[in-house]
Amino acid sequence: MTKFFKRNWQLLSICLISLVIFFPSLSRFYTNDDFFFLKIAKVSSLSGFISFFNLFKDTANIGAYRPLTLRVYYFLSVMFFHSSPLPLRIISFITFFADIYLVGKLSNLLTKNNKIAVISLFLYAVSATHFGQLYYVGMFQELCVTFFFLLSVIFFVRCELDNKSSIIVTVYSFVFFILALLSKETAVMIPFAFVAIYFYLLTAKRIDLSIRKIAIKILPFVFVLIAYLFLHFYYFGVLAGDSYVWNFSLAKLANTVTWYGVWSLGIPEMFVDFFGPGLHVNPNLFLYWSLQVIPILILFISECVLLIYMFIKTRNSKKYIILLFGGLWFLITLLPVAFLPIHKFSYYLTLPLVGMVILISYLVSYQKKIIGCLFCGVWFAISLVNLNLAYKPTG
Repeated sequence: MTKFFKRNWQLLSICLISLVIFFPSLSRFYTNDDFFFLKIAKVSSLSGFISFFNLFKDTANIGAYRPLTLRVYYFLSVMFFHSSPLPLRIISFITFFADIYLVGKLSNLLTKNNKIAVISLFLYAVSATHFGQLYYVGMFQELCVTFFFLLSVIFFVRCELDNKSSIIVTVYSFVFFILALLSKETAVMIPFAFVAIYFYLLTAKRIDLSIRKIAIKILPFVFVLIAYLFLHFYYFGVLAGDSYVWNFSLAKLANTVTWYGVWSLGIPEMFVDFFGPGLHVNPNLFLYWSLQVIPILILFISECVLLIYMFIKTRNSKKYIILLFGGLWFLITLLPVAFLPIHKFSYYLTLPLVGMVILISYLVSYQKKIIGCLFCGVWFAISLVNLNLAYKPTG
Protein backbone atom coordinates (compact mmCIF):
# COMPACT_ATOMS: atom_id res chain seq x y z
CA MET A 1 0.00 0.00 0.00
CA THR A 2 2.82 2.41 0.85
CA LYS A 3 4.48 1.71 -2.50
CA PHE A 4 1.17 2.37 -4.26
CA PHE A 5 0.84 5.82 -2.65
CA LYS A 6 4.46 6.68 -3.35
CA ARG A 7 4.09 5.68 -6.98
CA ASN A 8 0.75 7.45 -7.50
CA TRP A 9 0.89 10.38 -5.07
CA GLN A 10 0.65 12.95 -7.86
CA LEU A 11 -2.46 11.39 -9.39
CA LEU A 12 -4.09 10.90 -5.98
CA SER A 13 -3.31 14.47 -4.92
CA ILE A 14 -4.77 15.88 -8.14
CA CYS A 15 -7.91 13.76 -7.79
CA LEU A 16 -8.29 14.95 -4.20
CA ILE A 17 -8.05 18.59 -5.30
CA SER A 18 -10.63 17.90 -7.98
CA LEU A 19 -12.94 16.23 -5.45
CA VAL A 20 -12.73 19.24 -3.16
CA ILE A 21 -13.59 21.84 -5.82
CA PHE A 22 -16.44 19.78 -7.32
CA PHE A 23 -17.71 18.38 -4.01
CA PRO A 24 -20.86 20.58 -3.91
CA SER A 25 -22.20 18.61 -6.89
CA LEU A 26 -22.60 15.51 -4.72
CA SER A 27 -25.48 17.06 -2.79
CA ARG A 28 -27.58 18.03 -5.82
CA PHE A 29 -30.83 16.27 -6.67
CA TYR A 30 -32.15 15.16 -10.06
CA THR A 31 -32.98 17.81 -12.64
CA ASN A 32 -34.71 18.18 -15.99
CA ASP A 33 -34.72 14.94 -18.03
CA ASP A 34 -33.53 12.74 -15.16
CA PHE A 35 -37.10 12.00 -14.08
CA PHE A 36 -38.05 10.85 -17.58
CA PHE A 37 -35.07 8.48 -17.78
CA LEU A 38 -35.80 7.13 -14.32
CA LYS A 39 -39.34 6.38 -15.51
CA ILE A 40 -38.32 4.52 -18.68
CA ALA A 41 -35.61 2.62 -16.74
CA LYS A 42 -38.27 0.82 -14.70
CA VAL A 43 -38.35 -2.65 -16.24
CA SER A 44 -39.36 -5.81 -14.43
CA SER A 45 -38.03 -8.52 -16.74
CA LEU A 46 -34.83 -9.61 -18.45
CA SER A 47 -36.41 -8.97 -21.84
CA GLY A 48 -37.14 -5.42 -20.77
CA PHE A 49 -33.52 -4.91 -19.80
CA ILE A 50 -32.29 -6.43 -23.07
CA SER A 51 -34.58 -4.04 -24.97
CA PHE A 52 -32.32 -1.22 -23.80
CA PHE A 53 -29.79 -2.42 -26.38
CA ASN A 54 -32.22 -2.82 -29.29
CA LEU A 55 -30.59 -1.06 -32.24
CA PHE A 56 -33.59 -1.74 -34.51
CA LYS A 57 -36.22 0.09 -32.49
CA ASP A 58 -36.26 3.28 -30.45
CA THR A 59 -38.23 1.78 -27.56
CA ALA A 60 -38.16 5.02 -25.56
CA ASN A 61 -38.75 7.42 -28.49
CA ILE A 62 -35.80 9.61 -27.52
CA GLY A 63 -33.97 9.68 -30.87
CA ALA A 64 -30.69 8.62 -29.28
CA TYR A 65 -29.03 5.23 -28.91
CA ARG A 66 -27.23 5.40 -25.57
CA PRO A 67 -28.21 2.20 -23.74
CA LEU A 68 -25.37 2.25 -21.22
CA THR A 69 -25.69 5.88 -20.15
CA LEU A 70 -29.38 6.72 -20.60
CA ARG A 71 -30.88 3.34 -19.73
CA VAL A 72 -28.60 0.99 -17.73
CA TYR A 73 -27.23 3.91 -15.67
CA TYR A 74 -30.69 4.96 -14.47
CA PHE A 75 -31.77 1.32 -14.16
CA LEU A 76 -29.11 0.89 -11.47
CA SER A 77 -30.68 3.70 -9.45
CA VAL A 78 -34.21 2.33 -9.82
CA MET A 79 -33.25 -1.29 -9.19
CA PHE A 80 -30.67 -1.02 -6.42
CA PHE A 81 -30.65 2.53 -4.97
CA HIS A 82 -34.37 3.35 -4.61
CA SER A 83 -33.95 6.10 -7.23
CA SER A 84 -31.47 7.97 -5.05
CA PRO A 85 -29.12 10.27 -7.02
CA LEU A 86 -26.16 9.93 -4.63
CA PRO A 87 -24.97 6.47 -5.81
CA LEU A 88 -25.17 7.66 -9.41
CA ARG A 89 -23.16 10.76 -8.54
CA ILE A 90 -20.53 8.56 -6.88
CA ILE A 91 -20.36 6.50 -10.08
CA SER A 92 -19.93 9.74 -12.03
CA PHE A 93 -17.09 10.91 -9.80
CA ILE A 94 -15.32 7.54 -10.01
CA THR A 95 -15.61 7.63 -13.80
CA PHE A 96 -14.33 11.22 -13.80
CA PHE A 97 -11.26 10.21 -11.79
CA ALA A 98 -10.69 7.34 -14.23
CA ASP A 99 -10.88 9.85 -17.09
CA ILE A 100 -8.26 12.00 -15.37
CA TYR A 101 -5.94 9.00 -15.08
CA LEU A 102 -6.46 8.09 -18.75
CA VAL A 103 -5.67 11.64 -19.88
CA GLY A 104 -2.31 11.36 -18.15
CA LYS A 105 -1.77 7.87 -19.59
CA LEU A 106 -2.47 9.02 -23.15
CA SER A 107 -0.29 12.09 -22.73
CA ASN A 108 2.59 9.96 -21.47
CA LEU A 109 2.22 7.45 -24.30
CA LEU A 110 2.27 10.16 -26.94
CA THR A 111 5.04 12.36 -25.57
CA LYS A 112 7.13 9.87 -23.53
CA ASN A 113 7.37 12.64 -20.95
CA ASN A 114 6.07 12.12 -17.39
CA LYS A 115 6.24 15.85 -16.65
CA ILE A 116 3.86 16.61 -19.50
CA ALA A 117 1.57 13.81 -18.30
CA VAL A 118 1.38 15.22 -14.76
CA ILE A 119 0.67 18.74 -16.02
CA SER A 120 -2.05 17.32 -18.29
CA LEU A 121 -3.57 15.54 -15.30
CA PHE A 122 -3.71 18.75 -13.30
CA LEU A 123 -5.04 21.04 -16.04
CA TYR A 124 -7.74 18.55 -17.00
CA ALA A 125 -8.77 17.68 -13.43
CA VAL A 126 -9.37 21.25 -12.24
CA SER A 127 -10.99 22.66 -15.38
CA ALA A 128 -14.31 24.32 -14.64
CA THR A 129 -15.75 22.76 -17.81
CA HIS A 130 -16.41 19.62 -15.74
CA PHE A 131 -19.01 21.47 -13.68
CA GLY A 132 -21.90 20.40 -15.93
CA GLN A 133 -20.79 16.78 -16.17
CA LEU A 134 -20.70 16.43 -12.39
CA TYR A 135 -23.56 18.79 -11.49
CA TYR A 136 -26.16 17.16 -13.78
CA VAL A 137 -26.71 13.43 -13.24
CA GLY A 138 -27.60 12.92 -16.91
CA MET A 139 -24.23 14.19 -18.07
CA PHE A 140 -22.69 10.90 -17.00
CA GLN A 141 -22.94 10.10 -20.69
CA GLU A 142 -20.10 12.56 -21.35
CA LEU A 143 -17.89 11.01 -18.69
CA CYS A 144 -18.67 7.46 -19.79
CA VAL A 145 -18.07 7.97 -23.51
CA THR A 146 -14.82 9.76 -22.69
CA PHE A 147 -13.74 6.80 -20.55
CA PHE A 148 -14.29 4.22 -23.30
CA PHE A 149 -13.07 6.60 -26.03
CA LEU A 150 -9.75 7.13 -24.27
CA LEU A 151 -9.36 3.43 -23.50
CA SER A 152 -9.91 2.55 -27.17
CA VAL A 153 -7.37 5.15 -28.28
CA ILE A 154 -4.81 4.19 -25.62
CA PHE A 155 -4.90 0.51 -26.56
CA PHE A 156 -4.69 1.51 -30.22
CA VAL A 157 -1.57 3.61 -29.51
CA ARG A 158 -0.06 0.74 -27.51
CA CYS A 159 -0.75 -1.55 -30.45
CA GLU A 160 1.28 0.69 -32.74
CA LEU A 161 4.13 1.14 -30.28
CA ASP A 162 4.33 -2.54 -29.25
CA ASN A 163 3.90 -4.92 -32.17
CA LYS A 164 4.40 -7.99 -29.96
CA SER A 165 0.95 -7.54 -28.41
CA SER A 166 -0.74 -6.03 -31.46
CA ILE A 167 -3.53 -8.63 -31.92
CA ILE A 168 -4.85 -8.80 -28.35
CA VAL A 169 -4.39 -5.07 -27.82
CA THR A 170 -6.29 -4.32 -31.04
CA VAL A 171 -9.13 -6.52 -29.77
CA TYR A 172 -9.24 -4.48 -26.55
CA SER A 173 -9.33 -1.27 -28.56
CA PHE A 174 -12.18 -2.63 -30.68
CA VAL A 175 -14.21 -3.76 -27.64
CA PHE A 176 -13.88 -0.33 -26.02
CA PHE A 177 -14.91 1.25 -29.33
CA ILE A 178 -18.15 -0.77 -29.20
CA LEU A 179 -18.73 0.19 -25.56
CA ALA A 180 -18.16 3.84 -26.46
CA LEU A 181 -20.79 3.57 -29.23
CA LEU A 182 -23.19 2.15 -26.62
CA SER A 183 -22.51 5.20 -24.44
CA LYS A 184 -22.96 8.10 -26.85
CA GLU A 185 -22.86 8.93 -30.55
CA THR A 186 -19.70 11.01 -30.04
CA ALA A 187 -17.81 7.72 -30.24
CA VAL A 188 -18.22 7.76 -34.04
CA MET A 189 -15.15 10.01 -34.06
CA ILE A 190 -12.83 7.29 -32.72
CA PRO A 191 -11.61 6.15 -36.18
CA PHE A 192 -10.90 9.79 -37.04
CA ALA A 193 -8.99 10.15 -33.78
CA PHE A 194 -6.93 7.15 -34.89
CA VAL A 195 -6.02 9.05 -38.05
CA ALA A 196 -4.86 12.01 -35.94
CA ILE A 197 -2.86 9.58 -33.77
CA TYR A 198 -1.22 8.06 -36.83
CA PHE A 199 -0.41 11.51 -38.16
CA TYR A 200 1.27 12.44 -34.90
CA LEU A 201 3.22 9.19 -34.50
CA LEU A 202 4.42 9.26 -38.11
CA THR A 203 5.41 12.92 -37.98
CA ALA A 204 7.16 12.43 -34.64
CA LYS A 205 8.99 9.42 -36.19
CA ARG A 206 7.65 7.05 -33.53
CA ILE A 207 6.39 4.54 -36.13
CA ASP A 208 7.05 3.79 -39.79
CA LEU A 209 3.95 2.56 -41.64
CA SER A 210 2.61 3.04 -45.14
CA ILE A 211 -0.78 4.65 -45.73
CA ARG A 212 -2.03 1.26 -46.98
CA LYS A 213 -1.13 -0.51 -43.73
CA ILE A 214 -2.70 2.27 -41.72
CA ALA A 215 -5.94 1.99 -43.70
CA ILE A 216 -6.05 -1.81 -43.19
CA LYS A 217 -5.67 -1.42 -39.41
CA ILE A 218 -8.50 1.11 -39.20
CA LEU A 219 -10.80 -0.72 -41.66
CA PRO A 220 -12.61 -2.98 -39.09
CA PHE A 221 -13.53 0.10 -37.05
CA VAL A 222 -14.82 1.83 -40.19
CA PHE A 223 -17.01 -1.15 -41.15
CA VAL A 224 -18.65 -1.15 -37.71
CA LEU A 225 -19.00 2.62 -37.84
CA ILE A 226 -20.80 2.51 -41.21
CA ALA A 227 -23.21 -0.19 -39.97
CA TYR A 228 -23.84 1.73 -36.75
CA LEU A 229 -24.55 5.01 -38.57
CA PHE A 230 -26.94 3.33 -41.01
CA LEU A 231 -28.92 1.63 -38.25
CA HIS A 232 -28.91 4.71 -36.04
CA PHE A 233 -30.17 7.12 -38.70
CA TYR A 234 -32.66 4.60 -40.10
CA TYR A 235 -34.24 3.55 -36.80
CA PHE A 236 -33.46 6.43 -34.41
CA GLY A 237 -33.00 9.46 -36.62
CA VAL A 238 -31.52 12.50 -34.90
CA LEU A 239 -32.33 14.25 -31.66
CA ALA A 240 -35.18 16.74 -32.00
CA GLY A 241 -35.91 19.83 -29.94
CA ASP A 242 -35.97 23.61 -30.00
CA SER A 243 -32.19 23.90 -29.61
CA TYR A 244 -31.22 20.98 -31.90
CA VAL A 245 -31.07 23.12 -35.04
CA TRP A 246 -28.32 22.10 -37.44
CA ASN A 247 -26.53 24.94 -39.20
CA PHE A 248 -23.65 24.24 -41.60
CA SER A 249 -22.67 27.86 -42.14
CA LEU A 250 -18.89 28.35 -41.88
CA ALA A 251 -19.44 31.60 -40.01
CA LYS A 252 -21.60 29.85 -37.42
CA LEU A 253 -19.09 27.01 -37.21
CA ALA A 254 -16.25 29.45 -36.52
CA ASN A 255 -18.33 31.19 -33.86
CA THR A 256 -19.25 27.90 -32.15
CA VAL A 257 -15.68 26.56 -32.18
CA THR A 258 -14.41 29.88 -30.82
CA TRP A 259 -16.82 29.70 -27.89
CA TYR A 260 -15.76 26.15 -27.09
CA GLY A 261 -12.15 27.32 -27.33
CA VAL A 262 -12.52 30.14 -24.82
CA TRP A 263 -14.65 27.94 -22.54
CA SER A 264 -11.83 25.41 -22.46
CA LEU A 265 -9.52 28.18 -21.24
CA GLY A 266 -11.79 29.10 -18.35
CA ILE A 267 -14.31 31.63 -19.63
CA PRO A 268 -17.73 30.85 -18.03
CA GLU A 269 -20.40 29.29 -20.21
CA MET A 270 -22.88 32.04 -19.27
CA PHE A 271 -20.83 34.62 -21.19
CA VAL A 272 -22.39 33.39 -24.43
CA ASP A 273 -25.69 34.93 -23.30
CA PHE A 274 -24.16 38.38 -22.79
CA PHE A 275 -22.03 38.81 -25.91
CA GLY A 276 -23.76 39.75 -29.13
CA PRO A 277 -22.60 40.38 -32.72
CA GLY A 278 -19.61 42.70 -33.02
CA LEU A 279 -18.52 41.85 -29.46
CA HIS A 280 -21.43 43.84 -28.06
CA VAL A 281 -21.58 43.25 -24.31
CA ASN A 282 -24.78 43.29 -22.30
CA PRO A 283 -24.02 45.63 -19.34
CA ASN A 284 -26.05 43.39 -17.00
CA LEU A 285 -23.08 41.01 -17.02
CA PHE A 286 -21.03 43.49 -15.00
CA LEU A 287 -24.00 44.88 -13.10
CA TYR A 288 -24.91 41.57 -11.42
CA TRP A 289 -21.73 39.47 -11.58
CA SER A 290 -18.88 41.99 -11.46
CA LEU A 291 -17.25 40.32 -8.41
CA GLN A 292 -16.62 37.21 -10.49
CA VAL A 293 -16.52 38.55 -14.05
CA ILE A 294 -13.78 41.15 -13.59
CA PRO A 295 -11.32 38.70 -11.94
CA ILE A 296 -12.11 36.09 -14.61
CA LEU A 297 -11.37 38.53 -17.44
CA ILE A 298 -8.11 39.62 -15.80
CA LEU A 299 -7.07 35.99 -15.30
CA PHE A 300 -8.12 35.07 -18.84
CA ILE A 301 -6.04 37.87 -20.37
CA SER A 302 -3.09 36.82 -18.19
CA GLU A 303 -3.57 33.22 -19.31
CA CYS A 304 -3.57 34.19 -22.99
CA VAL A 305 -0.45 36.36 -22.56
CA LEU A 306 1.34 33.48 -20.84
CA LEU A 307 0.30 31.06 -23.61
CA ILE A 308 1.70 33.37 -26.30
CA TYR A 309 4.90 33.86 -24.28
CA MET A 310 5.33 30.10 -23.77
CA PHE A 311 4.74 29.40 -27.45
CA ILE A 312 7.42 31.89 -28.46
CA LYS A 313 9.88 30.62 -25.84
CA THR A 314 9.38 26.93 -26.68
CA ARG A 315 12.14 26.35 -29.22
CA ASN A 316 11.72 22.58 -29.51
CA SER A 317 11.03 21.72 -33.15
CA LYS A 318 8.35 19.20 -32.15
CA LYS A 319 6.11 21.89 -30.72
CA TYR A 320 4.32 22.34 -34.04
CA ILE A 321 3.64 18.60 -34.26
CA ILE A 322 2.08 18.35 -30.80
CA LEU A 323 0.19 21.62 -31.26
CA LEU A 324 -1.23 20.40 -34.56
CA PHE A 325 -2.20 17.08 -32.99
CA GLY A 326 -3.87 18.80 -30.02
CA GLY A 327 -5.76 21.11 -32.39
CA LEU A 328 -6.86 18.19 -34.57
CA TRP A 329 -8.06 16.22 -31.53
CA PHE A 330 -9.98 19.26 -30.30
CA LEU A 331 -11.74 19.78 -33.64
CA ILE A 332 -12.37 16.10 -34.40
CA THR A 333 -14.00 15.33 -31.05
CA LEU A 334 -15.94 18.61 -31.13
CA LEU A 335 -17.36 17.96 -34.61
CA PRO A 336 -20.52 16.07 -33.48
CA VAL A 337 -21.80 19.25 -31.77
CA ALA A 338 -19.96 21.91 -33.78
CA PHE A 339 -22.87 22.44 -36.16
CA LEU A 340 -25.39 23.06 -33.37
CA PRO A 341 -24.87 26.79 -32.73
CA ILE A 342 -27.89 27.13 -30.45
CA HIS A 343 -27.27 23.90 -28.56
CA LYS A 344 -23.76 24.54 -27.26
CA PHE A 345 -22.72 23.80 -23.69
CA SER A 346 -19.35 23.59 -21.98
CA TYR A 347 -19.95 20.02 -20.76
CA TYR A 348 -19.42 18.86 -24.35
CA LEU A 349 -15.74 19.67 -23.82
CA THR A 350 -15.07 16.47 -21.88
CA LEU A 351 -13.31 14.91 -24.89
CA PRO A 352 -12.05 17.98 -26.81
CA LEU A 353 -10.38 19.30 -23.65
CA VAL A 354 -7.98 16.32 -23.77
CA GLY A 355 -6.30 17.69 -26.88
CA MET A 356 -6.23 21.19 -25.44
CA VAL A 357 -4.51 20.22 -22.17
CA ILE A 358 -1.94 18.01 -23.92
CA LEU A 359 -0.78 20.82 -26.21
CA ILE A 360 -0.77 23.37 -23.37
CA SER A 361 1.07 20.97 -21.07
CA TYR A 362 3.72 20.52 -23.75
CA LEU A 363 4.31 24.28 -23.81
CA VAL A 364 4.34 24.52 -20.00
CA SER A 365 6.86 21.67 -19.67
CA TYR A 366 9.49 23.60 -21.64
CA GLN A 367 9.32 26.75 -19.52
CA LYS A 368 11.25 27.80 -16.47
CA LYS A 369 9.66 26.44 -13.31
CA ILE A 370 8.35 29.83 -12.20
CA ILE A 371 6.55 30.40 -15.52
CA GLY A 372 5.04 26.92 -15.51
CA CYS A 373 3.82 27.29 -11.93
CA LEU A 374 2.45 30.75 -12.69
CA PHE A 375 0.42 29.46 -15.63
CA CYS A 376 -0.93 26.48 -13.67
CA GLY A 377 -1.83 28.85 -10.85
CA VAL A 378 -3.72 31.16 -13.23
CA TRP A 379 -5.51 28.16 -14.78
CA PHE A 380 -6.54 26.93 -11.33
CA ALA A 381 -7.59 30.40 -10.15
CA ILE A 382 -9.83 31.04 -13.15
CA SER A 383 -11.47 27.66 -12.58
CA LEU A 384 -12.16 28.46 -8.92
CA VAL A 385 -13.75 31.84 -9.74
CA ASN A 386 -15.70 30.24 -12.58
CA LEU A 387 -17.02 27.51 -10.27
CA ASN A 388 -17.97 30.09 -7.67
CA LEU A 389 -20.00 31.81 -10.36
CA ALA A 390 -21.57 28.51 -11.43
CA TYR A 391 -22.54 27.34 -7.93
CA LYS A 392 -23.62 30.80 -6.72
CA PRO A 393 -24.74 32.70 -9.81
CA THR A 394 -26.28 35.52 -7.77
CA GLY A 395 -23.47 35.75 -5.24
